[in-house]
Amino acid sequence: MKKTDFLLFLLILLMILSGTLAYLGSTEDVASVVPVVADNRDTVELPVLMYHGITDLPASVSEYTILQDTFEQDLKWLGDHGFTSVSLQQLIDYTEKGKALPDKPVLITFDDGYVNNYTFAFPLLQKYHMKAVISVIGREADISSGDMYRKLSNSSLSWGEIALLSNSENVEIGSHTYNLHTTSKGRKGADKKAGESQKDYEAVLKEDLTKSRDKITESSGISPVLFAWPYGAHPKDGSADKVLKELGFKISVTSYQKTNVIEKGNPDSLFGLKRFLRTPDFDMNKII
Repeated sequence: MKKTDFLLFLLILLMILSGTLAYLGSTEDVASVVPVVADNRDTVELPVLMYHGITDLPASVSEYTILQDTFEQDLKWLGDHGFTSVSLQQLIDYTEKGKALPDKPVLITFDDGYVNNYTFAFPLLQKYHMKAVISVIGREADISSGDMYRKLSNSSLSWGEIALLSNSENVEIGSHTYNLHTTSKGRKGADKKAGESQKDYEAVLKEDLTKSRDKITESSGISPVLFAWPYGAHPKDGSADKVLKELGFKISVTSYQKTNVIEKGNPDSLFGLKRFLRTPDFDMNKII
């Protein structure tokens, strides 16, 4: 190769490399100006499914525990009927920014945070590319994390397992209180007691949920944005929402069997979401 040809080759090569680097350096800027796909619907229907325990033993099936095969059938049914499971951020982005949601969104939730959610439900969520939220009871996670002899059939998730789930693309972690999932001392879950002042109630709720939030954040690195009311019991006047918002929660869920209607431009429509309890004999067609 002649010297002039070689120099020309080097010049062309440098021009190609510099152009490639310039393109790569600009991809972040290009991505930042890509227009957001807006949703032309002012409201969207959102069914929310509520699960608890998952088992592979028919003898363990109860009102709050279904077979792994049943859960898999549910995921297949959702896909066959055009439903797309959504993340919490997708719901928040729709109500706050008008970002598009799937044509038929569905929110899948688990309450209590049993370890069988990890062993039985999680692999199926991965298999069918579905998303779910598992709301954990902080005190129960503390107990599980310190019990090396726990029974995996009905124990709660440990903080290590919570961290593993949270780091996946299929599971988000919500709060189910730290230690208010009880009916002792005249209180049903995290609801206000009869005769309790609003000030005292807010102090109790804030103390418990702050501990729950901080424990979840410490283990997963992500602050929870969903709060699941134990037993579905909550102040019907919405007076507790102020505390939830102050602690960073943007979504709360109850236990009423009804499809929700969420509103674009109205983040408050994500508070008090109703849910269908998935019992062994539940008819999935009810959510349509």
